[in-house]
Amino acid sequence: MSDVSATRCVQRLLSAEVSAITRVTSIRKVLAVLAGVLVVPVAGGAQPVGVRRCMTDTTQIAGNPSQRVTLDTIAPGITYTCLLRPEGPWLLHVATIDLRNRAYVIDGVRAMDRMVGRERVSAMAARLAARGERPMVMINADFFDLGTGEIENNHVVNGAWVKGEVVTDSPHDEFDNAHTQFAIDRSGGVHMGRFELHGEVRAGRRGHELVGINYRPPRTPGLVLYTPWYGGRTLSDTSARATAVRPRDPDATPVGPPPPPGAATPPSVARPAPSASQLRADSARAAALAVTRAAVEVALVAAGRRGDTLLYSVRSGRVQSGGGTRIPRGGAVLSATGDSAVAFLRRVARRGGVVRVVAGLGDPTFIPRVSVGGWPRVVQDGVNVATRADSLEGTFPRFSVARHPRSAVALSRDSAQLMLVVVDGRRPWSVGMSLAELGDALISLGAWQAMNLDGGGSSALWVGGEVVNYPSDPTGERAVGNALMVRRRRH
Repeated sequence: MSDVSATRCVQRLLSAEVSAITRVTSIRKVLAVLAGVLVVPVAGGAQPVGVRRCMTDTTQIAGNPSQRVTLDTIAPGITYTCLLRPEGPWLLHVATIDLRNRAYVIDGVRAMDRMVGRERVSAMAARLAARGERPMVMINADFFDLGTGEIENNHVVNGAWVKGEVVTDSPHDEFDNAHTQFAIDRSGGVHMGRFELHGEVRAGRRGHELVGINYRPPRTPGLVLYTPWYGGRTLSDTSARATAVRPRDPDATPVGPPPPPGAATPPSVARPAPSASQLRADSARAAALAVTRAAVEVALVAAGRRGDTLLYSVRSGRVQSGGGTRIPRGGAVLSATGDSAVAFLRRVARRGGVVRVVAGLGDPTFIPRVSVGGWPRVVQDGVNVATRADSLEGTFPRFSVARHPRSAVALSRDSAQLMLVVVDGRRPWSVGMSLAELGDALISLGAWQAMNLDGGGSSALWVGGEVVNYPSDPTGERAVGNALMVRRRRH
């Protein structure tokens, strides 16, 4: 980094004007532009510096710097704030969206537009822009399986269910529960809570509970609806898929590179023993595959929508056993395990006609247009609840108390302002935050409700054409499972 570049970086930090800060009320209350920050060049490989980054990753903060804030208006109703807090030190990146501005839509994005696979947030943005979606802001969202990219929580994209479940599909939590999620209903209402899938399938006057959408709970029999988001065929018992190839923990890495074929594996580079979470994931996968052997399935053809109800018709009276049923394009497959669900599905197949499906979240139930998951809640009604996460949502100290890069989504008290936040970590000038520190930081920004998203090397905030934070992986931005997006409304 040249002296000129360093000087320009300092100038950017010094150029934040109080008049600009007043455009965001929550920031005005807690921040002040103070004097004195020394930026010292440091040798090392640098990530590309974009026009909105307030410092470079080849710099260190020396001496006793003061709190610094820069603010850019990305578009009317959307701002990007870069905040240096020396007490950490922490570097926070905050995108603030005025939800009252009808020019924008909040939506979910699934990597590769399918149930499995991973994709960088910047690549998602480029892909969507190429097809005319006009994204403005995007942040990584849910925790995911590093091998398959499958996300852990309920996920809805533009009203379409990608994944639905009653209990979060996570091998990491200390006990089974529904993790905190962020959702927007079909009327535009904003929700944050530990939502369970509430679904029902009705045929004639009979109905039966839906226990999963594109997800077979390993130990809960019942009806599962598979849609084209899942792929070409429903789940079938393929024993080779029962054991994960890689740890599910996105921040877990082998000790060293694998040896060449035929060579002995030196102890110093051997892969670590499977973690408890990986063993739980393998066990759950094996159980789901075993249950599928007894599954009974029938294909459905899409027949439109009536209000919040999805309409299907039975493709034929033919019932298939054992899973692996082809999913019709634009249709679905209804899969049953357990005596009650199997008897219901066989009646549906014999009867034919229209099948009605209603799926919602929460209690009272709402119909989501958008839903993404995270883990755990850190702010509730203006109070920091992060210290209770271990007992409420099954987090653990290595995750909750240790400092890591963090991503978060937050709402103001009136739910008019949405904040998408990334805290850089694992760098000398930004060490990452514990969940409690994250809760405090978000409250200081004006958060009334807030939840943690996947963090570590997954943290990525894309604003107006670039990733503005500094991903902690040595290889740069990580491919993730899904994202939360702000885009311009289609006219």
